[in-house]
Order: sequence, then C-alpha cells, then structure tokens
Amino acid sequence: MGKIVTKGKWNLQSENWILNPKEELYGRSFAIAEYDKIINDEKGKTNYILIAQGSRVEDHTKNFKTIKEKEVRIDNVLTYFSKENANYDIQLFLMDADAPIIEDAKLLANYIDSLAVSPNTNSINIVGLSKCSAMSFYVPSFFKSQESFKKTNLFNIAAPYTGTKLASPLIFYPEVKKFITAKIGNNKLSDSIYNKLINFYESISSNSHMDYDIAIPNGIPEEKFSVYDKSFIENIFSLKNINSIKSLNNFKNFVTSIDKNTLKEAIKTMNLTGIGLCLLNDLFFEGKSDGMVYTESQRKVEEHLDLQSYFIASHHDVNSNTKVFNKILDSVKDTIEESNEKQLFLKRKNL
Repeated sequence: MGKIVTKGKWNLQSENWILNPKEELYGRSFAIAEYDKIINDEKGKTNYILIAQGSRVEDHTKNFKTIKEKEVRIDNVLTYFSKENANYDIQLFLMDADAPIIEDAKLLANYIDSLAVSPNTNSINIVGLSKCSAMSFYVPSFFKSQESFKKTNLFNIAAPYTGTKLASPLIFYPEVKKFITAKIGNNKLSDSIYNKLINFYESISSNSHMDYDIAIPNGIPEEKFSVYDKSFIENIFSLKNINSIKSLNNFKNFVTSIDKNTLKEAIKTMNLTGIGLCLLNDLFFEGKSDGMVYTESQRKVEEHLDLQSYFIASHHDVNSNTKVFNKILDSVKDTIEESNEKQLFLKRKNL
C-alpha cells in the first residue's frame, strides 16, 4: 500500500500554493505516493523511479492517504525493479487538478532538487506519460541544483507537444456532435445523446488547468480562460526548455501509436479503456494516433532536439499493458546501468 504525501494545493483565487493544505483539499492536490523501498545492495545508492502518468489523487483513492499498488500498475513497476541488483525508490506523482501545469512543473523541480543534492542519490528517473510528459519538458528549466541535471533521466511517453483535441472543447465537441448527428439524425434524440456524452466526459475531467492547459491553441472557450494557460503549449519548445533538456543526463522520447494488433490485444485482455482508445483513434484521429494524441504531435520534439524517437505499438493507456510498459522500464534500467558504467570509467580514468 502506498502512502500519499500531500505537498501542496493550488489556490485559484490567490494564484499561489497552499503548503500543508487542509485534509478536505487533498483530493485535487499536488502529492507523491511513496511505496516500500527496494534494497538489494546495502552499500549502494538509491535510484528514484518517479512515475508521472497525469492523474490526480481523487482518481485513485477515497481516503486520500493511501493508494493501492495496482493503481496505474505500480505493482508491475515494483515487481520489475525488485529483480534488479540495485536500490530503488518507486514513487507515483499525482498532479494538482487546479494548478497551471507549469506550476506543477516548478514544484516537481523543487522536489527533484531536494533528492538530487543527497550524496545517497544515484539517479532520478522521471517516467512521464501524456500531459506529464509535456509538464516534464518544462521541469529541468526550473532546476536550481547542477546535481539535478547530472542525476536526472527523463523518459517522455505519448507527449502532446502541440496539444490534444480531447482537451479542446471548441475542436472536439463539434466533431462529437457531427458524428452523432450523422448516425442518428438531426433531432432531439441526437441532441440528448450528445449532451449526456459531453456531461459524462466533463464529469471525469478536472475542468481546470490540469486538462485545459494541453489544449490545441484556440481550442478553449472564453468562459474557461480563467483555468487555462495558453502559453504552456505555445512555449513548450522555448530555447530555455530545449537547453535545459540537453543538459540532462539523458532524455528519451517514446511515441505510442495504434496498429492492427492493438485492438485485438485489448479485446483479448478485456482492456475496456484500450478498446475505447482504439475506437477513438478510428473515429476522431483518422487512425493516426494512440487514441488520445496524434503521432505527429508526439514526434514534434524530434526537430527541436535532433533525436530519433522510440516507437511503441500501443494505445495511450500504456501502463495497462505490462508487456509494452516493461519495454520502457527496460530502457530506464539500461539508462541507469549505462550511466553507472560511464561514471565508473571516468572515475578510473581520473585515478
């Protein structure tokens, strides 16, 4: 069972962080879920694995104090690293629902600084999915310690670098309306179905910065501007962000894209979320996405960093597929080992 440590809650009225917030605010707060540390080397330093998959506390628990290992398949991550001959501290990052995503990035950067300065920290590995990948692209620009750059490896998965239509009501809702009308006709029944779908969709959304900040430019209605930071996506490839990413120990970009076998696998494993994402890919993304983010958007970073992405055949809910997610964990493990070997070589060379 993971223990949730609440770090802060964003106040939309005063536009600042409330540190040590009251318990009634925990559900939509910035928090870290901590799990039992994996100690396989008594003399070894700790490798932090920070899973940032873009959800909030209230998505996973009702008591806001504990969280099960099965949530976002942390149990699989714990099992994976328990087999390695090293020390690991697995943590789950939970976003503040109301904070501008860039404010989440600042607070996360401060947290990483606090880990990096410890001589007992070997590496800090941020495994970001979706909006947290976009957020993570800002994080290094707020580091205050050079140790953070030296020790941090960033792994971005399915990043909406140019935004996503699912966070853009002015773009997505008309497409939903058009689809329903085409199937049923322009009548009260189609209007009723459309309204119920949109109401359900908004009931599971934060209806705040956490979702709206990754909208495609011009995708948010004016009445939502108070909980929307349009500069977030517009400035994601700023020179400061690019240079900061280049200063990290390592950065890898993973692109998820649905292929002909993805739906079959989702049906075979009864992954309802995966099935839904495959349908969304066909209905609203012309078959060119992972069901939530266009492949082209995920690749946009390549032209700014002159790198090649790693392609993974998967829908957007990557960590629900153990086989697929373990390929990413393989890369995390290999990156840590390569960095250790490099440091050992440099140490011997200096001797």
